[in-house]
Amino acid sequence: MRLAHIATLAAAVAGLVLVGCDDTTSAPKADSKPAAVKSTAPAAPADAAPTAEQTALLGKLRSIKPELTLKEDRALRRADSVCDDVRAGKDAATLAKNANFRYSGGTAGQLTNAQGAQIVDAVKATICK
Repeated sequence: MRLAHIATLAAAVAGLVLVGCDDTTSAPKADSKPAAVKSTAPAAPADAAPTAEQTALLGKLRSIKPELTLKEDRALRRADSVCDDVRAGKDAATLAKNANFRYSGGTAGQLTNAQGAQIVDAVKATICK
């Protein structure tokens, strides 16, 4: 009798384990891609010519450090982020620090705080009016 109860209990546990393996209720697999995030920036074709404001900004960035503009599209995206900080009302020290962080690295190397402030001034004077 005791053996019958153990066998019944084992069968019930095995059934629950199998039900728990249903793929329809499991979390997404690790290789699944996250949903795309829609950008708030206006989309421009990759081969579109820069606007007059963007060209002016690139010239100012080149005068600060030529390596800042080796990848113009990246420099312009970073400038958009600097402009977002300006619009958010961040103080001058934070703006310079954030610009320094955004533009430092790669071929540009480490920038100084003064260069970060110059970048902010260039962005304000051109694309972030």
